[in-house]
Amino acid sequence: MIKVFVVQLEEAEYSPEFQEMLIQFLPEAGKMRVLNRLNLTSKLQTITGELLARYSVGQYLNNPEQEIKLEFGKKGKPHIGNLKNVHFNISHSGHYVVCAVAPTEIGVDVERVRKVNLRIAERFFSGPELQDLMAYNEEDRMHYFITLWTIKESFLKAIGQGLTQRLNSFTICKINDSYRLTGNEVAEGYGIETRRLSNEYMMAVCAPLPYSLSDISFVSLKVIIKTLPRYM
Repeated sequence: MIKVFVVQLEEAEYSPEFQEMLIQFLPEAGKMRVLNRLNLTSKLQTITGELLARYSVGQYLNNPEQEIKLEFGKKGKPHIGNLKNVHFNISHSGHYVVCAVAPTEIGVDVERVRKVNLRIAERFFSGPELQDLMAYNEEDRMHYFITLWTIKESFLKAIGQGLTQRLNSFTICKINDSYRLTGNEVAEGYGIETRRLSNEYMMAVCAPLPYSLSDISFVSLKVIIKTLPRYM
């Protein structure tokens, strides 16, 4: 079972006062990660990401008080050091922060739909992907570009490579309303799911096959902090 938890940030939560209150729910290591962020938006996304990860794993295990020791791999991918067979991944964009939890490696990405320079596609997309992209009209082309990008990011995050692997080293094929990864043996072993969180935001989740559809829940920061301990 894959569980995905989504937070849509509210305007009032960007205030310095609210963020100072939230930091009390982070352990010391988490507080240090927040201090490295340069602006209020980045700080709030970072705080929310860690709080959401702790909440999501607790909900996944049906144990809100479960201790979670976050550790980071060589390429920066976070994992849980004190739990086996529980994996998670975080992504944020604009007002959305998402966390996916699964018994296997998992990758998730959320992106805001926006106008992009199509030279990016020429550089990073495979030939078949570029051909599919250019078949859309201008408005739909931007949505499809972001869809492809979120899928690629989610796959690279699932395998722990981030953007260190070439984005055109594998190909995304659209089959009706679903997507399949092709082009190399590793990619072909992963399944993909896409969801629109709103008209402006696209999310993709990636995990090893056989892939089962995610259980997606929306949750607020106010609900999250009611379940987590404070670290004064």
